[in-house]
Parts: sequence; C-alpha cells; structure tokens
Amino acid sequence: MTAINARAAETTSAGLPVAATPTPAPGLFLRPVRWPEEAATLNDINNATRLAAGSLAVLTAEGLRAYYDHLEHSDLANDLRIGEVDGHPVAYVRVEWRDEHRGDRAFGTAIFSTPEAPDGTFGALLEWALSRHRDNAAALPPGGRRNVVVVATFGEDDEAKAVLEARGFAIVRFGYEMLRPTLDDIPDRVLPAGVEVRPVKPGHLRAIFEAEVEAFAGHWGAAIEDGSEVRWQEFLADPFNRDTDLWQVAWAGDEIVGMVRPFINEEENSRLRVRRGWCENISTRAAWRGKGVASALICRALHALSGRGMTEAALGVDAMNETGALRLYETMGFRAVFREVEWRRPLDDEPGAGR
Repeated sequence: MTAINARAAETTSAGLPVAATPTPAPGLFLRPVRWPEEAATLNDINNATRLAAGSLAVLTAEGLRAYYDHLEHSDLANDLRIGEVDGHPVAYVRVEWRDEHRGDRAFGTAIFSTPEAPDGTFGALLEWALSRHRDNAAALPPGGRRNVVVVATFGEDDEAKAVLEARGFAIVRFGYEMLRPTLDDIPDRVLPAGVEVRPVKPGHLRAIFEAEVEAFAGHWGAAIEDGSEVRWQEFLADPFNRDTDLWQVAWAGDEIVGMVRPFINEEENSRLRVRRGWCENISTRAAWRGKGVASALICRALHALSGRGMTEAALGVDAMNETGALRLYETMGFRAVFREVEWRRPLDDEPGAGR
C-alpha cells in the first residue's frame, strides 16, 4: 500500500494561508484542498480506506481527477475538505447533491478515513458534511422534492454504524463487489436472434453513452442529470473508457440493446499482484430484459478479458436491484466478497431537535 506521507500545504496555489479548523476528533484538523495539485493525495486516502475495509478496487489519480473535474453539484472549494493530524493527511470528506428520478433530492456524503485517523474522525467529518448540506439546501430554490442525506460505508465499520444510527440514519441499500476467481470455466450463452455485437467505432460513443443512461434511468439512485453534457464529458475523460476493443455492445438494427464495457486496471493489478479484469458497466434496455442479452454479453466479456491474459474478473452490483442482477451474476460464477452499505435520512430529521 502506498504510504500517505505528504504534509499539508502551508499556502494555497494563490500563495494565501490555508485555513485549518479543529474538529472534535483528537488532533484532527480540516482544511481546503488544493485541486488538482492534491488529487494524488486524495486518491491515496481513498484507496487506503477501501483496501483496509476489504475492497478489491484500487482507484487511480487520473480516474479520480476525471470524476472530480466533472462534478455538477459539488464545488470543490467549499464542498471538499482534507483531514490532517500533525500535517499528515488521514481523511477527507466531500458533499454534493442530485435530483433523483425516484423523487428525492439526495445530498451525497463521501467520507474516507484511513486506519491512521484518530477515533472520532468519521463523526467529525459527518458533522461537517451535515452543516454543508444544510447550507447548500438553503441556497437552492424549492423543488418540491424531499431532501435526504445519503452516506455510504465500507465493509463492517462499527464506528461509522454507531455514529450513523445515533444521528437517525437507517440502512436502505446494500451493494457488493463480486469476484469470479477463475476464467477457466466460462459458460456458453448466445444472443437472441437478430442481435449482434459490433466493433466499437468513435462514432458510436455518444449512442453508447445515451443507451446506458436510458437503461439505468429507472434504477435506484439514478439522477436526472446523468444524461447531461457534463456527464458525457466525464464519460470521455474516464481513463477506463479508452480500451473499447474489450467492449461488448449488442445491436438490433440501429438500436443498442445492451452492453458490457470491461476494463483492466493495470495499476491495481501491479499493486495487488493479480491479473484481474473488471466485467463492468453492464446494462440492458428495458424492452430487451429477460431475453438473455446480459448473460451472453458477460460471457463474451469474460472471454475478452481471458484473451488479454487475465485470470479472474470482478464487478460491482446493487444487491437489491429489481432486475435480478445479483442472481444473474451468481449464475455466471461471481461471488460477493465485499459489502458497501447505503444509509439515508431526511436532511432536517435531526434526533433531539426541537424536543
């Protein structure tokens, strides 16, 4: 694991002093982040948090930057803070909001806290995030939506669980990282009649993006802005969207009916000493579900990864997906190895407030 050893910057990029504020956690201070200069530091914190919890995934600084550079409702100057102890970065917190298709205005909270962070770090970062959410909500025009706070936790985090329950949060969703430990026994599945996989050409990319957005629009957490121009630019900037020779995109005439867009994270494989490909970005348009499109494309994707020398495959899944994705992936040889939990609560539903 890469050591996180960068000291806090004493000045901003404009040469002004960085404002650091104390928190209730012993020795922990929060300060603004110099973006993009500190992208690698945030990435190290993110990875240290996930890997300590048992995640399979190693993020890259380039990928993190592609994502953070294309945020629509998160102002990095005001909505992102890094946590330090004696100038040593050990945590960070970022907030955003999105309007979901299912009706909520979701105020998302990303908290990453490494094993080196002091006790109480999660609670301190959550407190800061809730304050920012209230400020952001007050600045938005009424939208006729319910304001809810969303927080994700990784693995079995007892400290975070206790803090969230005390603040009125409830578990609403589970997600898994799933592993297929071998690519030696890939099943045979065929596409429905009239459906074919075609090589991806540059002129196909916008149609692929739009088909994926449409396929996920009815799923839990999907946002109205998912098909925006900013999201399209993020799609183009994502470093794991470059190796399109691996992609399996199914067409029926001029219509994309489904896809699997695998990728190989060479940095992850080198760091963890594995030969793993990600069988990810799996979607099927609603009219084509239940016809065997996804299973056939997954088989093709696994063969493509094997052809590149990979010996195992992984993917992420919403374990409560209404389309039965978890059951499908289990039949394809994947097993859950890591859990992510989603917690929610109304923004203004503060335990003890006004009582």
